[in-house]
Amino acid sequence: MTQPKEEYEDISEPCGVEPEEVLTMVHEEDGEEGKTQAHKRHYCRECGKSFSVRARFRRHMRIHTGDKPYRCSHCQLCFTSQENLTEHAQKHSGHRPHRCSQCGKGFFRPGRLEIHRRIHTGEKPHHCAQCEKSFKSGEELQRHALIHTEEKQHHCCQCERSFRRSAQLLRHMRTHTGEKPYSCVQCDRCFSRPEHLRGHQHRAHPAQTHEPA
Repeated sequence: MTQPKEEYEDISEPCGVEPEEVLTMVHEEDGEEGKTQAHKRHYCRECGKSFSVRARFRRHMRIHTGDKPYRCSHCQLCFTSQENLTEHAQKHSGHRPHRCSQCGKGFFRPGRLEIHRRIHTGEKPHHCAQCEKSFKSGEELQRHALIHTEEKQHHCCQCERSFRRSAQLLRHMRTHTGEKPYSCVQCDRCFSRPEHLRGHQHRAHPAQTHEPA
C-alpha cells in the first residue's frame, strides 16, 4: 500500500516563483482515497502569516511596507485599502447610519459600531495567547501580537536603532534624510508623518477641515 504523503510546506525560492509565494501540499481525506492537493500560499516573511488569496496577501503586506495607495480627494490622507478609504470618506459626507445608543456617535459600518460599544461595556473578547492581555478588536490584538512574534530585525544604517517592522524603519529614516512626503493642500507646509499633517490642518486651517459628525 502506498503511504500518503506527509504535509509539508516548502519555503524555498525556486526559479520563477516570487519570494513571498510558497507551495503547501495538504493531505486531505475525502472518504474514498487520500488525495493530495497543491494549494498556492502567499507567505509573509515579516510575520509568518500565509494567505490563500493573493489580494488579501498584498493588502496585508501594506502593514509592513507602509504602502498606502488609496488617497482621499478631500484631505489627502492615504489608506492601505479601498474599504478603509470608503469608510474614511463618510467623515466628509456626514453619512453615518449606525449610531451608538449610549453616546450618539455614528459609524459607516455596523462592525465598527459593535467594537465602539465595547468602550461602554468594557468587553474585551480578543485574548492574547502569549500573555494575559485582552483587546476590544481583532485589529488591536494583531498589533499587540507583533510584540511576541517579531524581533527587531530592521536596522538603521545611520544610527544604532532597530525596529520590528520595515514601515517603522522607513518612518525613522526620515529623521536622517529630512524627507517630508505629506503636504498640506491649503499651504506649502510639508510633514514627515501623516498625524503631524492632520494636527497642522486642524490648527492652521480649521475652516477647511471637516470634522466627523
